[in-house]
Amino acid sequence: MTFNPDIPQARDDIAVSQGDLLTNFQQLNTQFAVNHVAFDDTSGDAGKHKFCTFVEQAADPESKGDEYLLYAKDDNGEPELFARPESNGASYQVTKDGNIFLGLLPVVAVNFNQTGAIQGTALNVASVTRPGGSGRYVVNFTSALPDNNYFWSASGFDNSGNPVVSQVTNTNNYASVVTTTSISIDFKNQNNTLITGLTRASVICWRIQ
Repeated sequence: MTFNPDIPQARDDIAVSQGDLLTNFQQLNTQFAVNHVAFDDTSGDAGKHKFCTFVEQAADPESKGDEYLLYAKDDNGEPELFARPESNGASYQVTKDGNIFLGLLPVVAVNFNQTGAIQGTALNVASVTRPGGSGRYVVNFTSALPDNNYFWSASGFDNSGNPVVSQVTNTNNYASVVTTTSISIDFKNQNNTLITGLTRASVICWRIQ
């Protein structure tokens, strides 16, 4: 028994089509009852939601003005919930590995050595340059961020394995060293001098999820 959208035809005798019509009504009631209390429920809850099932989408669906979308999409082989604001706003992930996914989202992450060579796998990093030849490094993003309003953290160690001071490159214009396409970080010793013996360092940038 399946729903038939092609009945009745214009010249059908209603008496002949009655069985098909009744089947359609039954199918509508049955299929509606998958996520809702059925039409024929007599408890007073007919039509109310029981739960919501989201079928995995191949891509972010379009949202029109005054709409807010909640949907399922693949994330590393698993369906997760995503949301999208009105007018095709930037979508964001709601669940991760079956848990609520809220808070800070890493958008840039990299480990590198003294020369700026990337160590292991990086997130959204095209390269790390060392313009001054000492403890100043510029992390260049593969894909630009929406704006430069992100949090960052950095850490490093000198040749003796001691932690060093890390900070955004000293400048009168913060926006010139924290941009949508790169971030410049200085690694200094306790005397506030750029170090030359950096053995390894990490930089992570975060956005509010």
